[in-house]
Amino acid sequence: MPIYVNHYETTKVPKLTGLNFLDAKKIVEETGLDIKQADIKFDEKIPIGQILDQNPPPDVMVKSGRRVYVTICGGEQLSEVPNLKGRSLRDAKFALEQRGLKVGETVRKSTSEFPEDHVLSQIVQPGSKVKRNTAIELIISDGPLAGELRVPMIVGKNLEDAKKLINESKLKVGKVTYQTNNEVPAGQVVDQYPKADKSANENTSIELFVAKKKVVIKIEEDEADMSVEGNADLNGSTEKNSQTNKPGVNKESTKSDTKESPNTGNKDQSKETDKTKEPEKSKDKQPPSDKDNSDQKEQ
Repeated sequence: MPIYVNHYETTKVPKLTGLNFLDAKKIVEETGLDIKQADIKFDEKIPIGQILDQNPPPDVMVKSGRRVYVTICGGEQLSEVPNLKGRSLRDAKFALEQRGLKVGETVRKSTSEFPEDHVLSQIVQPGSKVKRNTAIELIISDGPLAGELRVPMIVGKNLEDAKKLINESKLKVGKVTYQTNNEVPAGQVVDQYPKADKSANENTSIELFVAKKKVVIKIEEDEADMSVEGNADLNGSTEKNSQTNKPGVNKESTKSDTKESPNTGNKDQSKETDKTKEPEKSKDKQPPSDKDNSDQKEQ
């Protein structure tokens, strides 16, 4: 019985470290091997694309077609600049440090667009790629000018909290208008003027629009049925629109025997009452006797 022995062709792995990736690829393919990038490391002192490490190492005998994994240099590492607009200076500094960057020169500008110590804009635009340790220049809000204030967000607060916030902001409460709104709790501010974040001078009046609920009250007294519709404001006062139904008639049910109130009696019922009373009157009235007739004649 013949014996078969598998003989694999082998080759020596060439040294690739120190070469750029394109030159290494050419050498590897000439020896019947394959090459693939496994990792990338950043080092500003080494040219981009240079091979830093390889596996298998040089001079190892491997089968033909074996793949050699290499680590190449990415040169100096770049960082993406984050969007810092609207962030506090402290948050902006932290965001830059996470990416290997830092806060550069800052310029302050008086404005009511953002609170004091918040970023208005940045010199290097968000998304830009820059070298690590790059300083990013920022324009920082120095707050509003003297006498200029920023209108706070009032919508969504209850009336008492809204008044308190307005007073704390050195503004004053203006006209309060109640609007029927059953979608939010009564007493909640649904709109304001001027709008939030607008510039305003000290003691500017803030007009408020406050929700109130439409209520329906049903009152039943004896046989009178009354429904009252009105609008209840925060203080509990009610604007009433009363509607009185005919006595004895219930909206929710129809009765076969309808009762009439004393003030609006039924004519047919009155007639029946009169008929029942007539026989009683005739009973009391007796025909005159002969004695009575003679007395009348003598008179």
